[in-house]
Amino acid sequence: MDALYFLKSRTAFICFFFAESAKAFVDVKHRIENELPPFDDPPYSEDPEPAYLEEWMDAEQALSVLGITCVSMLSDTLKLYFKTLSDRVIGFSFENQKKAFAGGFVPAYFEALGEILETDWNDCKVDRALIEQIVLARNRGQHGECLTTLTVSHDKATLEKHPRPYFIGDDEISTLTSEDGSFASFLMPTIKVTAEALLRAIGEVEALGEYVESRLDKAHEWRMRQRKPAEA
Repeated sequence: MDALYFLKSRTAFICFFFAESAKAFVDVKHRIENELPPFDDPPYSEDPEPAYLEEWMDAEQALSVLGITCVSMLSDTLKLYFKTLSDRVIGFSFENQKKAFAGGFVPAYFEALGEILETDWNDCKVDRALIEQIVLARNRGQHGECLTTLTVSHDKATLEKHPRPYFIGDDEISTLTSEDGSFASFLMPTIKVTAEALLRAIGEVEALGEYVESRLDKAHEWRMRQRKPAEA
């Protein structure tokens, strides 16, 4: 089975889905900011807030939700890719999956594949920290904590492991720590998935697939070694 082909098919769809879905929300913001129809004739109001602020904020929130949705799709793609490698391409399993996955499935698969593919990953240019953050962002996005907001924030555990998270707006870098250097638990930065951030994350996942593909001959050698003790 060509796992890399199906991996890239999914990532291509995620790119398409994000780009096409974002157009409507970007257009709303553009029309409001440039006073274009139907936002060119605001009703009279003594409110100091700009006209159509609520509509602009809804469009901005929609882009945020779309970004997190696409990261969730990318995380699922990554997990399915790893599972396909273990079940159908290479053929390996974890002796104790619950224990192996205690720190997350990404580190578990990297460790297992490192042994099978005979690599310490030093020659692999993939940003493994970013790969892991795809899953962490997905987990935060899929488990809301407050009914009153759609905003998703990083948690303390993520920031302790990744002090400068990848999915974050430039304007929120300063909120990562409090003045005394400790984590500001009451003001966690939000998860922000821009088009640029999503494309880079997708590129890292695809690069990982290409690297694994380039070393599948080592997986064949590993399978042969597994068979010898059984045959003896």
